[in-house]
Amino acid sequence: MPVVVFFLIFVVLPLAEIYALIKVGSWLGIFPTIALLLLVSAAGVTLLKREGLRVLHRMRDQVAAGNMPSNEIVDGVCLVLAGLLLVVPGFVTDIVGLLVLLPPFRALLRSVLRRRNGKKIRVMATHGGRIVHNGRVHDVHGTFEKRGPATPPEAIES
Repeated sequence: MPVVVFFLIFVVLPLAEIYALIKVGSWLGIFPTIALLLLVSAAGVTLLKREGLRVLHRMRDQVAAGNMPSNEIVDGVCLVLAGLLLVVPGFVTDIVGLLVLLPPFRALLRSVLRRRNGKKIRVMATHGGRIVHNGRVHDVHGTFEKRGPATPPEAIES
């Protein structure tokens, strides 16, 4: 799997970018193409700042309410990825980066990640310096004790 991903990133993506640049450049000309690349990147940075602040505020609200800001953390990672894609010159990466900036697309990405990773992580919560993961209680030193199938954190005595 990693070989395929590296092949896509380092071979297919640059070829797609070159193809897109040639097509747009032949249609618009060299200077309008460069101007369009700069304009899309500037618009992307503006949207990235706005969405980043929105996610940061939602994260702060979740933490203040005592909730784990898991959606906001995933959104933050998506925004970092979008920023990287917008910095790379090219139309293909700009389009993907702008898509990742859109909240509905990030929600779709979150649901795909949950479906993919939901089977691996069953229960994980903290309670009094302990971590409950898959029915085992881990203290800060890494030892654990068996507590039966997925004991809720509030049922664990300190």
